[in-house]
Amino acid sequence: MGLLSIYFKPNFLGLLKCLNNLNWFIVFFSLINLSVCIYEDQIGKFDWRQTYVGRIKYSQFDTVSTAKKIIVATEENVLAALNLKTGQVVWRHVFESASAGNIQLLHVSDKVVTVTGSNPYLVRGWDSSTGVLIWEWSLTLQNDDQADFSEWWVQNNMLVHMLPMFGSHIEVSMYHLMTGQNRGATAKLPASWTNDGCVLAPPYYTCVSGEMKSQQLLSLDVTSNAVQLISRPLAEFVDLNSYDGSLRPVDGNSGLPAFIVDDKRIVMIKHNEFEVLKTAVFDPTGSVTLLDIANGPVVLQAWLDDTQGFSIQANSVSGAELPELRMADRDLKLPDPEISSAVCTKSAREQLVCRILVTGGDDSVHLMQQGGRVLWSREEALANVVAVEFVELPVSDLDAAIESEFDQKEAAKMYSSIWAAFSRRLQTQFQQLQTLVNSVQGEGAAQHQPLALVRDYFGLHKLIVLITDVGKIFGMDNLSGAILWQYYEPSLDTEGAVVFTRRTARHPPHDAYITIVGKHEETGNGLIISLNPITGTLIGERLLKLDVQLLQCTILHRPDNEKLHALILLDKDENVQVFPQSAAPLVENMFMYVADRSTARVQGYAIVYNGQSAIAVRTWLVRLGGGSQRIVLVQGKSATERVHSPGRVLPDRAVLYKYLNPNLVLVLTEGPDPLHKDVVVATCLDAASGAIVASQIHRRARALPLAVHSENYLAYLYYNDKHRRTEIATMELYEGKQRWTQAGAAFSSLATERAPGVERQAFIVPAAPAAAALTATERSLTDKHVLLALTSGAIVEVPWIYLEARRGGISEEGVVLPAYAPELPLPGDARLNYNLTVARPERIYAAPSGLESTSLVLTTGLDLFYTRVAPSKTFDVLKDDFDYYLITIVLAGLILATYSTKYFASRKMLKLAWK
Repeated sequence: MGLLSIYFKPNFLGLLKCLNNLNWFIVFFSLINLSVCIYEDQIGKFDWRQTYVGRIKYSQFDTVSTAKKIIVATEENVLAALNLKTGQVVWRHVFESASAGNIQLLHVSDKVVTVTGSNPYLVRGWDSSTGVLIWEWSLTLQNDDQADFSEWWVQNNMLVHMLPMFGSHIEVSMYHLMTGQNRGATAKLPASWTNDGCVLAPPYYTCVSGEMKSQQLLSLDVTSNAVQLISRPLAEFVDLNSYDGSLRPVDGNSGLPAFIVDDKRIVMIKHNEFEVLKTAVFDPTGSVTLLDIANGPVVLQAWLDDTQGFSIQANSVSGAELPELRMADRDLKLPDPEISSAVCTKSAREQLVCRILVTGGDDSVHLMQQGGRVLWSREEALANVVAVEFVELPVSDLDAAIESEFDQKEAAKMYSSIWAAFSRRLQTQFQQLQTLVNSVQGEGAAQHQPLALVRDYFGLHKLIVLITDVGKIFGMDNLSGAILWQYYEPSLDTEGAVVFTRRTARHPPHDAYITIVGKHEETGNGLIISLNPITGTLIGERLLKLDVQLLQCTILHRPDNEKLHALILLDKDENVQVFPQSAAPLVENMFMYVADRSTARVQGYAIVYNGQSAIAVRTWLVRLGGGSQRIVLVQGKSATERVHSPGRVLPDRAVLYKYLNPNLVLVLTEGPDPLHKDVVVATCLDAASGAIVASQIHRRARALPLAVHSENYLAYLYYNDKHRRTEIATMELYEGKQRWTQAGAAFSSLATERAPGVERQAFIVPAAPAAAALTATERSLTDKHVLLALTSGAIVEVPWIYLEARRGGISEEGVVLPAYAPELPLPGDARLNYNLTVARPERIYAAPSGLESTSLVLTTGLDLFYTRVAPSKTFDVLKDDFDYYLITIVLAGLILATYSTKYFASRKMLKLAWK
């Protein structure tokens, strides 16, 4: 035994040492995460993300660092760097959406300096190459009432803050840029001539003061040690008879102190004197900026002309034109152009090379160079999307010709002559053969061509219509995110705007038809825009301005002979307008409701036809909350939603029937309470009869405008003040084990007298949701999942089974409902956008595809993110990694084996017959 221990002891110790090293290798490789949620080869295959920064507020060219960029600060409180060659976002910082993130100053030198906030202010320094924060210090003003009139600029590596006290004096403070150390006491300069119409052209503060017809133009260098007031009569610059009292600074980041008087004359301050430039303002609505180049100051102007289109012209201060900067583009329709920033340098051949960043009234951004060439463009209006509609694409011409043969009306015309039918069939077959030959010949070239705007076999290729806050409408390809068309209507007020699909592309030769209903920007009356979503052209009512304000709008779900759904409008005078008017007799048995957010007053109308026109009849009125509540959200069901199963099978084989009321509306109200601070009330209201079906009260809570509603269940979110957390409450409504209505009969709100049973439950959401939606499919065969967009930028998918109000470990329809747990699970693999963070998400839109298993999802906000989801997995398609070659080889082998076996069996039978 001792001899064995001598031989085996060294080997045993070596084995332990080897296992110890192997443990370290296991720990090391376990720290390496090779994939997150999806396979690596699936990144960007079914999804895409587009990043935006918003409408540009300040911009400057970074000419110091090696990688040339444009540093921009936007109205969306975003600081970003754009690549000078491509316009892509190099780095980006998204500040707070409230006034705390408002950018007051952008200065670019060797570092990027910003001032953000609203008393207190934060002064930050950023590295221009990487966007890394270098320093930060805060500043709080004692006079908070006048803080909104603060002016900031950087001069001699000092941050200058100016606060005008109108009619009294000007307070000027200077701080060290990096440390925030005050250079001295705040200087108070006497300036009784200041008013709210003054402009700042650093370091000069200029105002118009005095009595009418004897006004003076006054200016003061607020940073000079020797205070010297510049004063000239205003009559020397403009005609006082037509003067409207307007002063405005020049656009861009011009380092030259200048301003514009009465939108006509450009005045520059030089050596403490006013100098009127010989170059006049070409267009009062245009943009004017001053550039300091090697040959001296240059006046650069941009405007939009009805005949010449977009124009840019540069002149020296003496009035001589610079022809190399002259451009006129009739095709570029850039509304209300504004020169955000410009820079000019001399090339090796002593030629002037300029880059001009121009922003439009439609929030578009264009980088141009001399000669009028547009280097790149960005559509920053997509950072503020207010409404989205998924539109089906039309079939190809060949498929449309085939479908027309089976159309009853077309067939009646076609078969009136047998020879016409025979020739039509031959023509169709010839087109199919021609398409086949072309596809075989051009198979290699077709891989590099964009996809045609035709419907695919699975209905995954759609067109997305997006309505933005600025009034610009886009048509976008959902597979690539490419913008196909755009339409800008500046008079459209998109607050509360809705979009309806009144005719799909399934009815050739009729075009698809969508209608956008909003308000007029100036009058507040109704505005209707009808478009062909495939081409973006106006059709039908086109651009229709109504003479009255609108209360409610909807579409009639019974189409007319042209497959067009009528648009029904209820105006402020309680009159009903129907477009087209020929569809007025079809509005019988329709109901509409109007909710007043401020008073929580909901009123219902019945739309009837009196033989001549459609009229609205008041039927019910409900006041929610007793007058102290206000409506936060009104959420109804989708009109196109289909219900797959009317009930649920219980473990005892009984059926629990769902309460499928198509008129059910969720009204979420919020109001103060003397005992519980704030109270949230969720009310389920029947929009046809006005009956309150169910309600739920949450005390010491604040409502969030987030809810989902489908079939017999709904969910809404609120913030629990007591526990300081976000919660989601669910309600499910059931008729019971006996059905009220006959199977297959339409639900009637007026004939229902029984109240449904209500199941309630609440869950803790371990995150801060910003948007919510439900997945949607054509036939509702798949499971429903709740999509939540979190403020962290993640989009998570939560199965409805985790939100079931009847959770308790019971088995229904072969599925075991999990036991109730107070906290809602949000696992990492439920995140749809893996590492593609969506900045500041606002809304989620879901639409069905041709595949019953797949739902199309678009998330809007500061970014756009599109993807597909399959709540019940892709049960109706093959997997992506399906081995087609293997199944082909196996099938060919089986066929070969079958015929071989048949051959040898016949030979065997023949031999047996000869014996």
